[in-house]
Amino acid sequence: MTQIPDSYFIPSSYSRIVARELGLHERDLPRLLRGTGLSTDILLPGDETRLSGRQQLRIIDNGQRMLEAPEFGLRLGRQLNPTAHGPLGYLALSSPDLITALESLRDFLPARLALVGIDVALGEDWLCCSLDIKVQADHDERRVLQECFALVIQSFTESILGRELTDARIELAHDEPDYRRVYPHYLHSPVIFACPVNSFLIPAGLARVPNNSGDSDSYAMAQALCMKLLEQVPAAALSTGDRVRRLLLSKTPGSVTEEEVARAMFISKRTLARRLEAEGDSYRRIREKLLSELAGRHLRESGLTVEAVAALLGYSDTAAFRKAFHRWYGQSPSEFRAGAVTAGEP
Repeated sequence: MTQIPDSYFIPSSYSRIVARELGLHERDLPRLLRGTGLSTDILLPGDETRLSGRQQLRIIDNGQRMLEAPEFGLRLGRQLNPTAHGPLGYLALSSPDLITALESLRDFLPARLALVGIDVALGEDWLCCSLDIKVQADHDERRVLQECFALVIQSFTESILGRELTDARIELAHDEPDYRRVYPHYLHSPVIFACPVNSFLIPAGLARVPNNSGDSDSYAMAQALCMKLLEQVPAAALSTGDRVRRLLLSKTPGSVTEEEVARAMFISKRTLARRLEAEGDSYRRIREKLLSELAGRHLRESGLTVEAVAALLGYSDTAAFRKAFHRWYGQSPSEFRAGAVTAGEP
């Protein structure tokens, strides 16, 4: 085991995932951070604090105690879908095939989550992903990390394959827990306990299965544009509106509801509206302005089709996107791109 130094590696976004899984309200947040020395500001959208391995494990411990459910690791792991890992998730989802996606996870996960490392090896029968826990952890902490590992690999794999993965084999180092019966509700392949190594074994024949949604060039351009916008938001002294904007930028803006944003901030929809109103703003205004900015930038600076831009912004109906775009800019997306009509920012 490699002992990582007590430095700050881990984005606070993972602690926000813990808080969301617990369904906490604003007044409950200090309990989750007890013993970490951290301010509750790290749990609000837009915070970029990086935690040490020990602080992150303490938050996991506190979360498990607050939930009082032994399957906490499974519940937490279920939230760690590719988009939970920021740019790393988008990189994997745009990869040409499964093995490339998993190798992206191997190569870049340490920059996001220094608690663990993942190795990927393709053999004759299996594509094997194995877990290396890099921080000193007790039995319960290791079990949580091991369960999260299995669900992360499953989520990445199923996102690429476009189906449930039932033909893999999952080998975990911890003994069979008392809550073994709930595992099939979370993990879709057979699980073997008390193994010498934590491994997720995927049939080798799936390694080169093409990713139907893989389009690395287009996704790289769109991702770069979103990151430019993200960097423009100041990291310190964020207003409620700044935090809403930052949260929308980290998701697919058109697919996020006001209720979901409020939950992410551990407040009610009514409280969110009141705080935004005090700043002279509203959720609808922030969302519309952000969508219009992103749409304009994508059409000006990328080669994405109108349909691709609509999908990227969360519109399932291209006609609805065209209608919204005309409301923002007074012209169609095609006219805007061609420069037939000059319009300022709405």
